[in-house]
Amino acid sequence: MICLKLGRKFGHFDDTNREYVIDTPRTPYPWINYLGNTQFFSLISNTAGGYAFYTDARLRRLTRYRYNDVPLDNNGRYFFIKDGETVWNPGWKPMRVELDSYECRHGFGYTKFSSSKNGLKADTLYMVPNGEKNPSINVKKDGKYWR
Repeated sequence: MICLKLGRKFGHFDDTNREYVIDTPRTPYPWINYLGNTQFFSLISNTAGGYAFYTDARLRRLTRYRYNDVPLDNNGRYFFIKDGETVWNPGWKPMRVELDSYECRHGFGYTKFSSSKNGLKADTLYMVPNGEKNPSINVKKDGKYWR
């Protein structure tokens, strides 16, 4: 694997997988990836914040996001995992529970999160498939898809 790190504080480029890898959720501003096709469009940040719209960002927004209020990044698509008394999110926000591991990979047309807490690992994949009018979100817990 060839990775360009060069002392980056928050992440690095992974040339082999053509992704930008973010190593911490504590970036100074949300780091956004654009997901979409000709009809459905979505933005997602490195903490799973973002919004989605169908054909028109101003008139047909499906989820709320105050894009001009950076660095606020509190609205998004979150999965909450309850493990005993601990509740956490693979993308870190909105709860900001300290994670044992965190990685966000922004690729061309997709974003992947891999996080763990108390020995439980969760992976999420966000993308908008070509020809679809909705996002696709896959969640794995300990290597198995959730239903």
